[in-house]
Amino acid sequence: MNPADDWKPTVSQDDSSDALPPGTALLNGQYVIDRYLSSGGFGITYHARDSLDRKVVIKECYPEALCRRKAKTVLARSSVGVSEFQSLVQMFVREARSIAKLNNPNIVGVHQVFEDNETAYMALDLIEGKDLLCVVEESRDSLTPEVVEAILRKLLTAVSTVHAVDMLHRDISPDNILLDQWGNPVLIDFGAAREHASKKSRAISAMLVVKDGYSPQEFYISGSKQGPWSDLYSLAATFFHLISGEPPPNSQNRLAALASKRPDPYIPLEGRIEGYTRAFLRAIDKTMNVFPQDRLQSATEWLELIDNNVSSVGRNRKASIDASLVQVVANLVGEVEQGLERDRETIHDDTLVEPIEKPQPVSKVLEYLPPVDVAVTAAPPATSIEPVLWLDRLKKRDAIRQRKRRAQRLVRRSSVLVMICAVVFAILENPPSNFDLIASPDIGEFIDRGRDWTDRTVDRLTIQL
Repeated sequence: MNPADDWKPTVSQDDSSDALPPGTALLNGQYVIDRYLSSGGFGITYHARDSLDRKVVIKECYPEALCRRKAKTVLARSSVGVSEFQSLVQMFVREARSIAKLNNPNIVGVHQVFEDNETAYMALDLIEGKDLLCVVEESRDSLTPEVVEAILRKLLTAVSTVHAVDMLHRDISPDNILLDQWGNPVLIDFGAAREHASKKSRAISAMLVVKDGYSPQEFYISGSKQGPWSDLYSLAATFFHLISGEPPPNSQNRLAALASKRPDPYIPLEGRIEGYTRAFLRAIDKTMNVFPQDRLQSATEWLELIDNNVSSVGRNRKASIDASLVQVVANLVGEVEQGLERDRETIHDDTLVEPIEKPQPVSKVLEYLPPVDVAVTAAPPATSIEPVLWLDRLKKRDAIRQRKRRAQRLVRRSSVLVMICAVVFAILENPPSNFDLIASPDIGEFIDRGRDWTDRTVDRLTIQL
């Protein structure tokens, strides 16, 4: 079946006039174009299938300001722009390879990069889902504060991964963030990405990819200094839209207002949006500053600002839990310590059993009897076996049994003290959401192991005694 048979155009002919037609084969038939998806200043995106009939996205390097298409071949618009166009194609290839090395689940995966039709292409994962722009317009109620914060955290980690290799995305916006079928955000459309962003390049300066409301003011100026703070402005603008329901004002208009000493048209989120912590909204407002030096400078700094607020809340909650536990723990430990001290004193006490008097001969015992008028014949000399030896053995057996019982209590109390300390440390390190400690599998497992250890120790002690 021809892939173009079920193709339905989603854009006007004018929008896709430079796009490859459906059914176009790339890389000797390894990929076949299904339909046009979108285009920007730097490239054209297609829905396609690979040789195994898997759905993929194809990104074509097509800087429309520098090139044109003749049949399938992409050519520079003029002989003067040939070198710049070729430089951009080579940069596209290098950066596609760099993106392929980014190991992050919230960054679209690159399958392959190749050259064809005198330009370059990259094959990307096809993410089944909606972009954030569609979500905020169609089902904004689903973007609860908890969902928005979870999405932002994942995207900050993804952006940090990009910046760690000295790259900029340069086109972060709601329509370039997809939510997959599980609700995970995926950063897409790296067509405007720039490697070694801090270095000046005539070819890079020739390409200005801006998006009103989301691009910082430095993206509008050719040759301006750009860095991670520039991407963060776009990310903050995206989440301003998600939270407020409206895109932020154009950064150029904001800059012009400040230059003419008029109020900044940007209205901060902090203090007017409910459901979010003040630190969360304050971080977005700070990153939306017009001037780069006033913004948060890295994704890590942004995360730390949010986490510090969460940590302070956690510390306050932990302090309240500590206060309620102090007396309980003190009482438990005190009782166990008292029991241990008594057992230690008793188990080493030589007077544990009353002293056993040496058995007396029968003739000696008769001296204590009252006098009688009958003649008493003295008993024969005592033999080697004393008459009360059985009583001596019985008392010794009772003493051993008492030692065993006290030793068992000592071991059990010791194990209880150990378990109490472990439970307390676990609570103080990771305070539970409630005091139902029995529901904690880690604590329950520890107590079971403690009981097993105690039983084994008592058995060994019993055998030794």
